[in-house]
Parts: sequence; structure tokens; C-alpha cells
Amino acid sequence: MNEKPKTKAVESVESLLSLFVQNYQIQGDGGVYARAVLLADGRAELRIELEHQKLILEVWPRLNPSRQLLKAKAETGGKRVLLLCPSLPDALAADLRSAGVNHADLNGRLFIKTPSVLLDRSPKGKAYRNPGAELNPFTLKSSRVVRLLLSHRAQEWTQEQLEQRTGISRALVSLTLADLIERELVVQTRPGNRHVAALYRVNDFDRLLDAWRAEDNWRKRTTIRQYSVLAGNLAEVAETARDALGADNVLFTQWFAAHLRHPYTTPPLVSAYFKKTLPDEITWARQVDNGGNLWLITPKDEGVFQSAQLVDGYQLAADVQIYLDLLPVGQRGPEQAQALREWEGFAK
Repeated sequence: MNEKPKTKAVESVESLLSLFVQNYQIQGDGGVYARAVLLADGRAELRIELEHQKLILEVWPRLNPSRQLLKAKAETGGKRVLLLCPSLPDALAADLRSAGVNHADLNGRLFIKTPSVLLDRSPKGKAYRNPGAELNPFTLKSSRVVRLLLSHRAQEWTQEQLEQRTGISRALVSLTLADLIERELVVQTRPGNRHVAALYRVNDFDRLLDAWRAEDNWRKRTTIRQYSVLAGNLAEVAETARDALGADNVLFTQWFAAHLRHPYTTPPLVSAYFKKTLPDEITWARQVDNGGNLWLITPKDEGVFQSAQLVDGYQLAADVQIYLDLLPVGQRGPEQAQALREWEGFAK
């Protein structure tokens, strides 16, 4: 499958204004005529004619959109201006719209509101992006969005719901979604407007999971302590850890969790994420360098605790997290991971 062409970064104000002037014209669409004009002093204007009315807005170019743009209306000194960025995230554009701040981007987004004129147009695509490095949607923070989407593959989400469930900023949610949509891994199922929020869901479950798998680094995102627990079987080890550390603080993963979800191999040990800082000593277990039957894992990001599931009295990580956690370890971990993924109940 061919990847969608990459967007073009706009690295200077001069390029931003030049592209706006080259590409922005409305010729009689809905009775509106508009064109962008580059002035001799390097500034730009957007000139609009609508039902015998003429309107001129001074273009204020901004390469890196931020929530500071919400203050623009108070800083105009009464002038009619149009904020212009290479690409505006949907969430920020919605806030600018609510604040009555005129704005546009190179992807076709346009919002202008005056006492006599209202223009509100959604982007036509994503040909341009803001300068700087491209976002990696599989960093520890951004992957919270990916985990949530994959764990509820058929569900549609608003950006606000994703923000609330993942605990990350609106801007990062918006940027992560934009990148995933560009890669055709996520799809917008309903466009947003002044009355309803946009909806998003997974477009290609397997390709999204494979893309996350390719970026995941188990060793960099975890710290493991091994312990030896005196017990007759691994179920007793898990029960001891759960009861001693607190059921709300322990999240089981890897072999033991996969076995509870879809038995395939005999678990060699019990492993679990722990929410708090591990104590120096645990009275019911002995810390060992190798060969322990209990791994307590401190994650670098608490996102692993999201989308947890309760099975047979044990809190387990999300199926997609269990799958990723099994891949880089031995003792038939990859086999169990593949069997879990091929199971019809995986991530459902």
C-alpha cells in the first residue's frame, strides 16, 4: 500500500505569505469574491467582495500556532486582521472561532466574522504543515491516544473525550490525530462545526498497531525489579502481589495477563506494572538479580495504566499493551503475543 505523500513544511514568513497569495482566491463561490494580495512593503491583505460590500483584512502571519493567538483580537487596536498559519489544529481553530478571531491556513481553512460578513470553511486536506520536526505519534505521551483508539477500535471519539481519557493537552491530542489521519491510520467520521464536535476512529487497526510496534522500545520505557516469591504456583504469586501491593496499584501484563485473556503457553513468571515507587524492601518476597518468578515494572509513563481491564479478579493491561510487552522478551513471549493478536477477542 502506498503511503500518503508527506506534507510540506513552511519554514519562513515570506514563504507563508507567498503561498497564501499564490493559492488563495475565491471566484464567485456563494457570491463571494476574495483574493490575497502581496503589498510592496512585504505585508499581505485579503480583499473580499460580498453582495456589494468590500472588506479588507490585514494578514498577520504566524508560523507556529499556539493558544497565544486567542489574544489576537485584543491586540488588533480595532483593525480588521486575519491570522494566517501554515496549518491550524482543529481544536485551536475551534477556540479561535469561539473567540471571534479571524483565521486561515494554507490547507483551505478560513473563518471571518464581522457585523456584515460570516465565512466559515473547513480545510480541504493537509498539504502544508508548520515548521520544525514532524510529530511522532508513538512517543510515550502521544501513544496514550494510540492505545485508547486501539483498545476501542470501533468507537468514535471527540478530541475532548480523548483529552479527558488520556490526560494530555488538547494541542498534543490534536497534533497526534492530525498525524495519524495523514498516515491514513485514523479517519475523521464526522467533521466538526459550531454545533457539533468532530468524531474520529481507527481506520486501519493492524497497520496502526504495526506502526506502534515498530516504534516501541521496551527497555527505554520500563525499569524492572525481579523477585522470588515462595508460592505453590504463579496464581499464588499474582494473588500475593495484588493483595500486598494493593489491587489498584498493580496492573498485570505479559505472560500471566495474556494467559488470562487467551491461554496459549504456560506462563514462566508473573509480571506487573506498579503505580508507586517500589519500597527498598518487600517482606513477602526476596529481590534477585535473575530468575525471579515476579517482575515488578516501573513504567516511564503512566499511560500504560489506561484502558485497563478486570479479568478473574486481576487488573490487566490493555490487550494491545500486553501484546507489545510480550514481543521483546524471550520464553516464548513473541509466540504468546502472536496468538493473542490472532484471537478473535483481541482488543474487543
